[in-house]
Amino acid sequence: MKRTATALALLLTVACASTPMTSGSNGTGETRAVVTADIRNAPDYVLLSAPSQIRTWDFGNAVGVRGLHLRGTMTNRGFQAAGEIQGNGKFCTDGQDWLSLNDLKIYTASSGKTKVAPYVAGCANGNSFQPSSREIVR
Repeated sequence: MKRTATALALLLTVACASTPMTSGSNGTGETRAVVTADIRNAPDYVLLSAPSQIRTWDFGNAVGVRGLHLRGTMTNRGFQAAGEIQGNGKFCTDGQDWLSLNDLKIYTASSGKTKVAPYVAGCANGNSFQPSSREIVR
């Protein structure tokens, strides 16, 4: 029984060490997610043409993703982007709307909501989103 418990503890330690998210304290007693900013190891991505869906990055695919997308990690505090917007596609010139990375919802300028970082500025196009640049407001 001791050997099984020891083996299980070792297995859990290795599994936890290989996940991209750890927890830390911000000094107020609140636990928060800490995510690696290395884009090459980001396990998830959001395709901006369908931003409400989290997709898993296929590390075996040499072609990558078609279209503008954000790589990162989904956490309990929202999508944590690693790097800037990647891929090819059209950018809008009048970026009054925004895509919130906290809840992956598109907000229009006429919604009356206040922008809260992190977000991507751009243009809402129904359920699709077109960024105005590759920058993420953090």
